[in-house]
Amino acid sequence: MSSISSPSVSAREERILAAALPVFGRYGFRKASMDEIARSADISRQGLYLHFANKDALFRAAVHQEFDTALGDVSRCLNEEGVGMERRAVAALDAWLGRYVGSMLASDIGNLLQNPAMQLGDMVDPAIAAFDARLAAAIAAAMSENDRRRLGVTPEEIAGALHTVAQGAKYLSNARAESREEFVARMTAAVRVVFAGFGTTAKRTP
Repeated sequence: MSSISSPSVSAREERILAAALPVFGRYGFRKASMDEIARSADISRQGLYLHFANKDALFRAAVHQEFDTALGDVSRCLNEEGVGMERRAVAALDAWLGRYVGSMLASDIGNLLQNPAMQLGDMVDPAIAAFDARLAAAIAAAMSENDRRRLGVTPEEIAGALHTVAQGAKYLSNARAESREEFVARMTAAVRVVFAGFGTTAKRTP
């Protein structure tokens, strides 16, 4: 799969997909029922089947839509004008990793997306690559030529380090049942350490 972009969907389909992922996260793929998803989306079971032929098709569409939505939010955060790179990186990482932190679905959806039995590699891997590429591009644009010459690390390596520390912050926040605000605070501190460690001035670039 070369792109994670989904075909355009109708407003009703968007509502179905938005309702479906929490149901899958709460019950797991096997136990989640089309009836429950229809109720959550405020649509009849027959109406649900008009849009999605079966549960597998609905599940994959819901995951695809979630990644597209998250990456859209990431791009908006990274492209925000007048905001320093450090703050934009934190906002982008929050949009990517913090979507369900502090909610009852935090671990459920994470486990669902990472379950090898779901065979989502054709969506998960390109989505992660797209996120890393967008973050690295924003860092590259914010770095000075002097930074590029002296740091000895690439924007891709900095983006990878930021992604790793943010995942660690998410793990700790979920393990301690912290709120999303606590997760963002923890992640902000970790991101600041990464930027300081690389010595880049990108964090100060508006």
